[in-house]
Amino acid sequence: MIKIGILGYAGRMGQLIADEVRANDACTLVGGADRAITPAYKKAEGILLTPHADEVIAISDVVINFTLAEATPGFAQLAATHKKAFVTGATGLDDRQLETLKQAAKQIPLLYAPNTSVSLAVMKRVTELAAKLLGPLDYDVHIHDQHHRAKKDAPSGTAVALGEAVARGNGGKKKPAYSATRAGAIVGEHEVGFIGQGEIIRLHHSVTDRRIFARGALQAALWLHGKPAGFYGMGDVLNI
Repeated sequence: MIKIGILGYAGRMGQLIADEVRANDACTLVGGADRAITPAYKKAEGILLTPHADEVIAISDVVINFTLAEATPGFAQLAATHKKAFVTGATGLDDRQLETLKQAAKQIPLLYAPNTSVSLAVMKRVTELAAKLLGPLDYDVHIHDQHHRAKKDAPSGTAVALGEAVARGNGGKKKPAYSATRAGAIVGEHEVGFIGQGEIIRLHHSVTDRRIFARGALQAALWLHGKPAGFYGMGDVLNI
């Protein structure tokens, strides 16, 4: 039985992931950490709930992190210290923070996915292929993302990842333009447009239920357990 710990437990995604873990017979939820957890916080029977991430990391086989970008590198370093596998869906990491994750991945299996949707991993590969095939031709590339009004980073981490897929496909010959909408309660919409002279190809990915991210994060955690140290993504989970 794989022991799962959740960082950001009290948040919306943390609670959805906890539900998915409890419903899966291959794993068990052993703890949750969140700065919102106080002595007055309602305790879930049978698991450790604490504001201290290191306590949860220490008792877990795999840690799933959905906290803020600024907290994530430190948690990754704690996971490396404890030799625990680490999955993070944090978004908005800058180059320095991402480099810290890559350094931790030299000691532990670490999976970084700003979007844990399985089908989004497929879209990234399709985007890369389209960029490769259209690279020699005169096509502009535009990436647009839409999210709820409270999302801070723009473009989103997923939009940036799609841009990286474009760059892999066309060898960096054509850089995409980005735009973003932050409005209402939009869960997540991403579109990559390849715009030529007189024709347009649009690749679109839409999420209508936040639970898809929780399911993908758990799928990634179960896959990551027992893997050698390294820096992984959702494409590795699907072997694509």
